[in-house]
Amino acid sequence: MKIWRLVIVTVMLAGCSATEVHLYTRYLSEADIDKVTTTLEQANYKVTTNTHAFPDTVNQSTILYSPFIKDETHLQGLIGSLSDNGWVIPNVEMLKSGNHWYSKDNVGLFLLPDGVKPKDKVTTRDLASKYQSRNCDTLVALELNEDNTYELSYSSKAVTHSEHLKGSWKMRSYPYIELTSLNRQWWFYFEIEQKIETDKISEVSIIEFKPLNQYTSFPGCSFASGVRI
Repeated sequence: MKIWRLVIVTVMLAGCSATEVHLYTRYLSEADIDKVTTTLEQANYKVTTNTHAFPDTVNQSTILYSPFIKDETHLQGLIGSLSDNGWVIPNVEMLKSGNHWYSKDNVGLFLLPDGVKPKDKVTTRDLASKYQSRNCDTLVALELNEDNTYELSYSSKAVTHSEHLKGSWKMRSYPYIELTSLNRQWWFYFEIEQKIETDKISEVSIIEFKPLNQYTSFPGCSFASGVRI
């Protein structure tokens, strides 16, 4: 049955420009990403992956599609290909969710493994970003990279030592993260806080790191990053 479904989908799409699927991989394992990508490419879909955050309204596996999609049977073929590989898609919506728009002949594919909800879990991919200091007089940026390295950079302070500026980071046990310098002589511990703030334009989803101790390198500073909702 799976083979015949794949054949039907392939024939249906033959001769047509491939529908582009934007696969949001934030909550997927590498094995899941490879399997889904291979399955969809074999069915003649063009797959583009990203690690962007999910819209706040998406809390189950979802397809968001453009109203300009050339043939809605492509959606049925996409749903069928995913179903054959164990991914049930309970939610299919047109055009827009949160700040995510889809134009031309493309769709957004948001996959959530069983038991995972975006608001219940923070992953290393959620935390990998650039953060600015707040609640202190020191202007310093903290960048957490997806390869679990970090870098601190100061805007207006003469740095008397540099050993703490680069190192590695990890989520010790949610909601706590640990930064360790390259020479393993500096350790910084923070508590992760997620919240919504509102400025003059709109609401902003904030991730803030609250220091668990007073650190002389950035006294009193917390670090925050925000995304408009």
